[in-house]
Amino acid sequence: MSEKQKILIVDDKKENLFALEKTLSETNVQIVKASCGNEALRLSLNHDFALAILDVQMPNMDGYELAELLRSDDKTRRLPIIFLTAALMQEIDIFKGYESGGVDYILKPYRPAILLSKVAIFLELDRQKSELLEKQKLLEASNNELKAFAYSVSHDLRAPIRHVNSFAKLLKESATDNLDEKSQRYLSMIIDAAIRMGQLVDDLLEFSRAGRVGMTLRPVDLRQLVDKTIADLKTDIEDRDIAWKICSLPKVYADQSLIQIVLDNLISNAVKFTGKCKNAQIEIGEAPNGENEFIIFVRDNGCGFDMNYIDKLFGVFQRLHRQEEFEGTGIGLANVRRIITRHGGRTWAESTLGKGANFYISLPRNDASMEDR
Repeated sequence: MSEKQKILIVDDKKENLFALEKTLSETNVQIVKASCGNEALRLSLNHDFALAILDVQMPNMDGYELAELLRSDDKTRRLPIIFLTAALMQEIDIFKGYESGGVDYILKPYRPAILLSKVAIFLELDRQKSELLEKQKLLEASNNELKAFAYSVSHDLRAPIRHVNSFAKLLKESATDNLDEKSQRYLSMIIDAAIRMGQLVDDLLEFSRAGRVGMTLRPVDLRQLVDKTIADLKTDIEDRDIAWKICSLPKVYADQSLIQIVLDNLISNAVKFTGKCKNAQIEIGEAPNGENEFIIFVRDNGCGFDMNYIDKLFGVFQRLHRQEEFEGTGIGLANVRRIITRHGGRTWAESTLGKGANFYISLPRNDASMEDR
């Protein structure tokens, strides 16, 4: 911490302030003194205190009243307060002190060693809090820079990738008769790579956008979103025999467009990884036992995955199958986790290699979702 920590001490007797300041001089902090409650309140506007030590018995405004006023201001709401008192404490007075925001009592005449040990604890807590806030700010700044970088790179890559793809296709159409078989194969590989890179950039943009856009929460009928996803896949699966089982699904309180992305990813994955099954089966429904949350599953009888690699499953660019086996960019499930986490939910999966997979998402229950269920 670059600046010295500050302690506010308040007492209406000058000799008490002098003695307390002398005791606290060993802590290597800045001592700010006030002889009444109003002066203490004025000082709190211009200083950030790590701790306040208040005398209980003062004229016009006692220590309890001052503590309550400090607690009522956002700037000093969480300021730790130690009460100093020479009076014999009754139980009702102790409760009053804690209710007004005090964290400890010290009786006069106090032993300096005891006072200093208690003060040291609160100063250390303040240091830790300040360090944590600083790290949080750095992390937020780093995350914002990373999001901006990902968005900028992805956005700027789209145009050149489209150009590579377009001109490669034009070259293939116009020069096919003049190219040998090997050259044509190379050209096809260039086109395929450009298409995959374009998909990767699009997915990266979507991943970046999902973490930046604001959410509009409202009742959402999951069955309608599932039906839309399946309808959108109709052209891709018209030559396949897939047995769909759509069970009862709840209405949830969520951002509809983001949850649509989640279901698009989970269902299209189920379609993709059952691609080698003669009798593909995909089941979508609500799992039981979700006390404080709705648990939705997407189940398939596809190739599954090795649970030894479950930690990689929802990571960015993580793939558990080779590109030659199943196409993809490795961003879809990372996007699912990001969106569900923003909704306060969870994501997980279970599988046996060669025997299908179960993917789960959870969304919190609340009054709005329960009313529209």
